[in-house]
Amino acid sequence: MITFRDVHVTYPTGTKGLDGVSLEIPEGEFVVVVGLSGAGKSTLVRAVNGLVPVTSGELEVNGQRVDGARGGTLRRLRADVGMIFQGFNLVTRVSVLRNVLMGRLSHSPVSSLFGVYGAADKEIAFDALDRVGILDKAYVRASRLSGGQQQRVAIARVLAQQPHVVLADEPVASLDPPTANAVMADLRRVQRQLGITTVVNLHFLDLAKSFADRIVGMRAGRIVFDGPAAEVDDRVFESIYGRSLSVQDVSTAEVDRLT
Repeated sequence: MITFRDVHVTYPTGTKGLDGVSLEIPEGEFVVVVGLSGAGKSTLVRAVNGLVPVTSGELEVNGQRVDGARGGTLRRLRADVGMIFQGFNLVTRVSVLRNVLMGRLSHSPVSSLFGVYGAADKEIAFDALDRVGILDKAYVRASRLSGGQQQRVAIARVLAQQPHVVLADEPVASLDPPTANAVMADLRRVQRQLGITTVVNLHFLDLAKSFADRIVGMRAGRIVFDGPAAEVDDRVFESIYGRSLSVQDVSTAEVDRLT
């Protein structure tokens, strides 16, 4: 369970990232957060594991307070919350397997320090690669992979971490539409198989409707829609984007950053 209680985030510039957000995400749900650039999507996702500090309010993940967490408490929290980024964040000079094994750092810190992993860690890494369909790339150098394959490695690395929560901050924004759909399908399938609570920040609203259990729409740091994907219509898009747009129009506009 992820719980926001009247959470505010104000950046040093005075910009409000979150403005009184209250939200509950039950265990095992697949939630997609949508909105204009600057609406607070990334702030909301990154607040969950403390990458963006909460200014006021309460934020809990599985009963653990995130607001105010420091040091060992924050490290333990992050060990249970996996993060997937838009830029993949792989070490491209080493193998795919080595990148995935980095997800075992919080479980095997000594082995990770010396680059020597046990059979159990490798079995977990191989299983993670198999779940995203690139087991055959285990010994390939990461730099030789396509963008879609690199993002699958990033997902596998998070799975090797064995988290209870997965956060994905614009995980397909740099991918072409067919590859974006394939990566989202992988993420959704794995979420269903393992029952991992997953929160994804997307620009592509057609993907949100295709894959989300629930869509959270944000505008100016506030939640303006929260409900099933099936309930998202033109009226809802107007509340999020400030003007009436069809699903296709919004998807196209988002690619152009709605400028």
